[in-house]
Amino acid sequence: KLAFKMIHSTTKLLPVWYIVLEKCKLSQRVMPRDVATRWNSTFDMLTFALKYHKAIDMICADKNMDLRDYELSEKEWELAQQLHDVLKDATLFLSQSTPNLATVIPAMDMIDRKLTTDSIMRTYEPAIRASLGLAKKTLNHYYSMTDWSEVYQIAMGTFSVILSLHYKCLLY
Repeated sequence: KLAFKMIHSTTKLLPVWYIVLEKCKLSQRVMPRDVATRWNSTFDMLTFALKYHKAIDMICADKNMDLRDYELSEKEWELAQQLHDVLKDATLFLSQSTPNLATVIPAMDMIDRKLTTDSIMRTYEPAIRASLGLAKKTLNHYYSMTDWSEVYQIAMGTFSVILSLHYKCLLY
């Protein structure tokens, strides 16, 4: 919401944002927005926010900018850092090469292991651990759908076994 507000206030907020960035000795960039159809945009947004933490705090603290509702507490910044850390492994794993059908199941397995491990780590706040549990439940829902997909079975090399068993049953 803060990014949207800044981008659409080209005469008031955006010029002040660039001044704040200059004071903080940060490169002039607009804040990226979270896009529901872009799978890694949350990670990119968090990366930006954590790097520009000081500038975001400065502009939100300025009463004249009317952005106090977007001000984050230290606890909220800590949660943002933890969420960033959790998303980092999956984002980097999925960004390293062009995904294809044969890599989906191994990727889901890696993400499932990571979610399992991180959801019980006491170093994360309860809110992050609960979110990881929900993410694991959602992942398992989609994972179970692959059991019934012939396309995934072909990609994983298991379809021929199932197909031959099917035809054996028909013959006998």
